[in-house]
Amino acid sequence: MKRLKSFSAGGVVWRKNKKGKIEVLLLHRVEGERWSFDSWHLPKGTIEKDETKKGAAKREIEEETGYKVKVGNFLGSLKSTWNRKRQIIYKTTHYYNCRTIKKVGLPSPEHDEVKWVGIKEAIKRISVFPIFEKEEVILKKFKRVFSSSS
Repeated sequence: MKRLKSFSAGGVVWRKNKKGKIEVLLLHRVEGERWSFDSWHLPKGTIEKDETKKGAAKREIEEETGYKVKVGNFLGSLKSTWNRKRQIIYKTTHYYNCRTIKKVGLPSPEHDEVKWVGIKEAIKRISVFPIFEKEEVILKKFKRVFSSSS
Protein backbone atom coordinates (compact mmCIF):
# COMPACT_ATOMS: atom_id res chain seq x y z
CA MET A 1 0.00 0.00 0.00
CA LYS A 2 1.30 3.46 -0.92
CA ARG A 3 1.94 5.98 1.87
CA LEU A 4 1.37 9.72 1.37
CA LYS A 5 1.74 12.82 3.54
CA SER A 6 -0.87 15.55 3.43
CA PHE A 7 -0.83 19.01 5.03
CA SER A 8 -3.88 21.23 5.60
CA ALA A 9 -4.66 24.52 7.31
CA GLY A 10 -7.81 26.12 8.63
CA GLY A 11 -9.15 27.69 11.72
CA VAL A 12 -11.71 28.63 14.28
CA VAL A 13 -13.69 31.33 12.49
CA TRP A 14 -15.38 33.57 15.03
CA ARG A 15 -17.38 36.74 15.56
CA LYS A 16 -19.25 38.53 18.33
CA ASN A 17 -23.03 38.42 18.00
CA LYS A 18 -25.35 41.36 18.77
CA LYS A 19 -25.25 40.46 22.49
CA GLY A 20 -21.44 40.51 22.51
CA LYS A 21 -21.15 36.72 22.82
CA ILE A 22 -18.58 34.76 20.81
CA GLU A 23 -19.91 32.52 18.05
CA VAL A 24 -17.88 30.15 15.88
CA LEU A 25 -18.62 28.96 12.37
CA LEU A 26 -19.12 25.26 11.72
CA LEU A 27 -19.53 23.41 8.44
CA HIS A 28 -21.74 20.36 7.97
CA ARG A 29 -21.33 17.65 5.40
CA VAL A 30 -23.73 14.74 4.97
CA GLU A 31 -22.72 11.18 4.29
CA GLY A 32 -22.64 10.48 0.58
CA GLU A 33 -20.60 9.31 -2.39
CA ARG A 34 -17.62 11.57 -1.69
CA TRP A 35 -17.77 11.60 2.13
CA SER A 36 -18.37 8.57 4.33
CA PHE A 37 -19.54 10.40 7.48
CA ASP A 38 -22.25 12.79 8.58
CA SER A 39 -20.14 15.45 10.32
CA TRP A 40 -19.74 18.96 11.66
CA HIS A 41 -16.23 20.35 11.36
CA LEU A 42 -14.06 23.46 11.16
CA PRO A 43 -13.15 24.99 7.78
CA LYS A 44 -9.82 23.76 6.41
CA GLY A 45 -8.13 22.48 3.30
CA THR A 46 -4.95 21.38 1.60
CA ILE A 47 -1.92 23.68 1.62
CA GLU A 48 -0.91 24.33 -1.98
CA LYS A 49 2.66 24.40 -3.29
CA ASP A 50 4.49 27.62 -2.34
CA GLU A 51 1.69 28.63 0.04
CA THR A 52 2.20 29.44 3.74
CA LYS A 53 0.09 27.74 6.41
CA LYS A 54 -1.59 31.06 7.26
CA GLY A 55 -2.14 31.81 3.58
CA ALA A 56 -3.77 28.42 3.05
CA ALA A 57 -5.99 28.89 6.11
CA LYS A 58 -7.16 32.29 4.83
CA ARG A 59 -7.84 31.00 1.29
CA GLU A 60 -9.57 27.79 2.38
CA ILE A 61 -11.79 29.58 4.89
CA GLU A 62 -12.92 32.09 2.28
CA GLU A 63 -13.54 29.34 -0.29
CA GLU A 64 -15.48 27.14 2.12
CA THR A 65 -17.43 29.74 4.08
CA GLY A 66 -17.64 32.88 1.96
CA TYR A 67 -16.04 34.95 4.76
CA LYS A 68 -12.84 36.98 4.54
CA VAL A 69 -10.92 36.55 7.80
CA LYS A 70 -7.94 37.95 9.66
CA VAL A 71 -5.73 34.98 10.51
CA GLY A 72 -4.39 35.32 14.03
CA ASN A 73 -2.56 33.15 16.53
CA PHE A 74 -1.69 29.51 15.91
CA LEU A 75 -3.95 27.22 17.99
CA GLY A 76 -2.29 23.87 17.32
CA SER A 77 -2.01 20.96 14.91
CA LEU A 78 -3.85 17.67 14.73
CA LYS A 79 -2.60 14.50 13.09
CA SER A 80 -4.72 11.80 11.51
CA THR A 81 -4.27 8.69 9.42
CA TRP A 82 -6.78 7.28 6.96
CA ASN A 83 -7.06 5.06 3.89
CA ARG A 84 -8.10 6.17 0.41
CA LYS A 85 -7.99 3.96 -2.69
CA ARG A 86 -5.20 1.65 -1.51
CA GLN A 87 -3.23 4.55 -0.04
CA ILE A 88 -2.47 5.40 3.58
CA ILE A 89 -2.70 9.15 4.14
CA TYR A 90 -0.77 10.70 7.05
CA LYS A 91 -2.33 14.12 7.50
CA THR A 92 -1.33 17.10 9.64
CA THR A 93 -3.80 19.99 9.93
CA HIS A 94 -2.75 23.38 11.34
CA TYR A 95 -5.40 25.58 12.99
CA TYR A 96 -5.50 29.34 13.62
CA ASN A 97 -7.67 31.86 15.45
CA CYS A 98 -9.56 33.58 12.57
CA ARG A 99 -11.75 36.62 13.15
CA THR A 100 -14.27 37.48 10.44
CA ILE A 101 -13.77 40.69 8.49
CA LYS A 102 -16.74 40.54 6.13
CA LYS A 103 -18.92 38.25 4.05
CA VAL A 104 -17.55 38.19 0.47
CA GLY A 105 -19.25 35.23 -1.17
CA LEU A 106 -21.27 32.07 -0.82
CA PRO A 107 -20.20 28.94 1.04
CA SER A 108 -18.80 26.01 -0.92
CA PRO A 109 -21.43 23.58 -2.24
CA GLU A 110 -19.46 20.68 -0.71
CA HIS A 111 -21.22 21.50 2.59
CA ASP A 112 -24.95 21.37 3.09
CA GLU A 113 -24.97 23.74 6.09
CA VAL A 114 -22.87 26.57 7.50
CA LYS A 115 -23.89 27.56 11.02
CA TRP A 116 -22.85 30.10 13.67
CA VAL A 117 -23.06 28.62 17.18
CA GLY A 118 -21.74 29.36 20.66
CA ILE A 119 -18.42 27.79 21.65
CA LYS A 120 -19.98 25.21 24.00
CA GLU A 121 -22.44 24.16 21.29
CA ALA A 122 -19.63 23.94 18.72
CA ILE A 123 -17.60 21.65 20.99
CA LYS A 124 -20.67 19.48 21.55
CA ARG A 125 -21.52 19.21 17.83
CA ILE A 126 -17.97 18.44 16.71
CA SER A 127 -17.21 15.91 19.46
CA VAL A 128 -20.09 13.55 18.58
CA PHE A 129 -19.17 13.02 14.94
CA PRO A 130 -16.70 10.38 13.74
CA ILE A 131 -14.20 12.51 11.82
CA PHE A 132 -10.49 12.00 11.45
CA GLU A 133 -9.21 14.99 13.45
CA LYS A 134 -10.52 15.53 16.98
CA GLU A 135 -11.27 19.21 16.39
CA GLU A 136 -12.92 19.65 19.78
CA VAL A 137 -9.34 19.83 21.12
CA ILE A 138 -8.75 22.95 19.01
CA LEU A 139 -12.09 24.48 20.04
CA LYS A 140 -11.32 23.88 23.73
CA LYS A 141 -7.95 25.59 23.33
CA PHE A 142 -9.61 28.52 21.51
CA LYS A 143 -12.09 28.80 24.39
CA ARG A 144 -9.28 28.84 26.99
CA VAL A 145 -7.19 31.38 25.05
CA PHE A 146 -10.15 33.64 24.34
CA SER A 147 -11.43 33.47 27.92
CA SER A 148 -8.04 34.49 29.30
CA SER A 149 -7.74 37.45 26.90
CA SER A 150 -11.25 38.87 27.47
